[in-house]
Amino acid sequence: MKKIIFLFDGQGAFKPGVGKELCNKYLKAKEMIDTSSTILGYDLTEHLWGDKATETSSKTSIAQPAISTVSLAYAAVLKDLGVISEISLGHSLGEVTAIIYCGIVSFEDGIKIIQKRGEVMEREGKQGTMMAVINIDLKTLENMCKNVSQEISEPVVVANINTPNQIVISGSKDGMQKVAQLVVKNHGRGIPLRVGGAWHSPYLNNAAEEFNNFLDTIQFNKPTSKFYSVVDQIVLDDSSVIKDSLKRQMLSQVNWVSSIKNLKALGYDTFLEIGPSKILKDLVLKIVPDVKSESTALFADLETLIQNI
Repeated sequence: MKKIIFLFDGQGAFKPGVGKELCNKYLKAKEMIDTSSTILGYDLTEHLWGDKATETSSKTSIAQPAISTVSLAYAAVLKDLGVISEISLGHSLGEVTAIIYCGIVSFEDGIKIIQKRGEVMEREGKQGTMMAVINIDLKTLENMCKNVSQEISEPVVVANINTPNQIVISGSKDGMQKVAQLVVKNHGRGIPLRVGGAWHSPYLNNAAEEFNNFLDTIQFNKPTSKFYSVVDQIVLDDSSVIKDSLKRQMLSQVNWVSSIKNLKALGYDTFLEIGPSKILKDLVLKIVPDVKSESTALFADLETLIQNI
């Protein structure tokens, strides 16, 4: 079997219906979603494909445990079929999912961590927003954000470097409009994102403090498989160092480009998105086109996927 890199989905992977076919096909997936429902204290299936599913995207406190649970269900089925990761990492929320997959925290504690993360982010991040920027280089965009932040005394920062040509900024709603005007003047394009708040920005300072206090109540263990930290851009093996990294993650920039390039430079060339989306699969191919990149979401059954990787 090839050395496969697992890429765990972020919150943006959610859409009504995710996980339903997986649970209908694989008992292991259903068992994991049922277990997560017990931990969360509500029926998760109602928010995945039931009557409440259309509201899930707008509720960070629900969407985050929903996506992480479905992603971990995919990973559990793959493990039963004999496929495990060589190294795991994740995009934003997905980084916490990867920590669970790597055995750094228990499944129960991990779901509680994600539930808490979603709750504090939903509560504290609402005053800001996010925007994807196309065709503006990183240095120019960073200067735009810095100048606007100084002008209006409100934060606007680079949050996600998804590809060399797609960068997401986060922060003040007024600041976002001003940066958008500068982007257009520089022949770029700004695309407002339908998100619950200004993720990975200073607007989450209070949320991060509360979240970090919660993390201090959780037992962190040595990884059972390799975990790549997008925050630190290295494989981390020490449980206390991983906890510290997670404490910084909510406010840290998601440099997906560096992560994928670093792993490619280490000789890895097979990437598998774990979750109900193909967003990360496509990002990988825009960063390093000469690798194999697939997604669990694109296959009717995981046995066929295995034959293709």
